[in-house]
Amino acid sequence: MANDPLRGCPTCGTPVDELRVPLGMRDYRWISEVLPGREAPMDIDAVVEKSGHVLIQEFKPAGVALPLGQRLTLRAFVRLGCDVWVVWEEDSAHVQVGAMDRHGNVKFVERMTVRKYRKRIVEWREDILREAS
Repeated sequence: MANDPLRGCPTCGTPVDELRVPLGMRDYRWISEVLPGREAPMDIDAVVEKSGHVLIQEFKPAGVALPLGQRLTLRAFVRLGCDVWVVWEEDSAHVQVGAMDRHGNVKFVERMTVRKYRKRIVEWREDILREAS
């Protein structure tokens, strides 16, 4: 799966050099400094919302575990009713995908093509639209 840096906004196509907001990793130490202990902000890789339903996707390189703080935060989202999928990127054509449960565990992981994963996202959305009608 290609996850190269963007050269422009994926929605409107504005080139990166014309955007008024810099892209890339953010330095949140200025927030962490006021939080107790090891609490700190985290990013979320991808979020899809449809009719009040939320799908959070966290992408990791193959074999990389979720850090404890990130796992606890994503577990909280599951408990709030969000779907959380952890996606391990193997190569440009394959991923391993698992849904996080209410305990913060991903008990079942399915290896699939990127094409099949994209189809799963469409199916997730279609299931919500069916429920709403």
